[in-house]
Amino acid sequence: MTSAGRAALGAVARATLVLAAVAIALAACAPPPSLASRSPAAPAAPTSATRALPVPLEGTPHHEEPGHAGVVHVVRRGETVYRIARSYGVDAADLMETNGISDPSAVAAGTELFVAGASRVVDVPPSDGAAVAPGRAAEPLGPAPGTSRGEPPPAPTPRPATPPGPGDGVAPLAWPLKGVLYGRYGVRAGQRHDGIDIAAPEGAPVGAAADGVVIFAGDQAGYGALVILKHANDLVTLYAHNSRVLVKDGQRVSRGDPIARVGQTGRTTGPHLHFEVRQGTRPRNPLLFLP
Repeated sequence: MTSAGRAALGAVARATLVLAAVAIALAACAPPPSLASRSPAAPAAPTSATRALPVPLEGTPHHEEPGHAGVVHVVRRGETVYRIARSYGVDAADLMETNGISDPSAVAAGTELFVAGASRVVDVPPSDGAAVAPGRAAEPLGPAPGTSRGEPPPAPTPRPATPPGPGDGVAPLAWPLKGVLYGRYGVRAGQRHDGIDIAAPEGAPVGAAADGVVIFAGDQAGYGALVILKHANDLVTLYAHNSRVLVKDGQRVSRGDPIARVGQTGRTTGPHLHFEVRQGTRPRNPLLFLP
């Protein structure tokens, strides 16, 4: 074979090798059949925030709690619970319930009353309606117990959230925690409030109000970390704004078992428990079921 022929064969062999290499590279770039035929991923399951609730909540889509800030009013000579409440623009029954007062006539001068929601201490007009000079308060009978003149009164000692007078017999429900009862059931400023509010330190244990089963444990708009329990006699209890939920759906609990920790999740201004009671789906005043 001539030198020209050998050169031609070499060129053909090199071209064949280049084409083979290109074919191998293209095959490596193609997606495997298993991936090419894979169907799109299924949508994720809804989270607890979008789950359907077992009971209807308040009419507003975003539950909102009032702040439990307030002031300490020191009762002065001649002041009554009713005139103090009127001066602050609050309901006298609310003021009595917050401070554990069962007999308003027994409130003596020097008694410290916590007025929830107030931003400043106000003057209470005398009983004859005479005006008190601006910035000047009536003279008290004496300093509050445990204080000296010129010193501000201490913050009120938190009292157990128990309404005046124990109920007869065994109450259907137990208090879910000890704290300061500052928000009542009913209509406030034209807004429906389907439960009570109990202020307590963040992380305090929240107990089941009665034996039952967990029918919801998760997050809900406005209510934050939420637990709902189903009990006998068609009763349902709801525990909102928790920092932690300690139970899961379907779990059985006994009266007093820890189910959550007090927090300030959802729409709220501080750590507390929002507690509701339902009979079926109908909201009921929790104080009617507690001791």
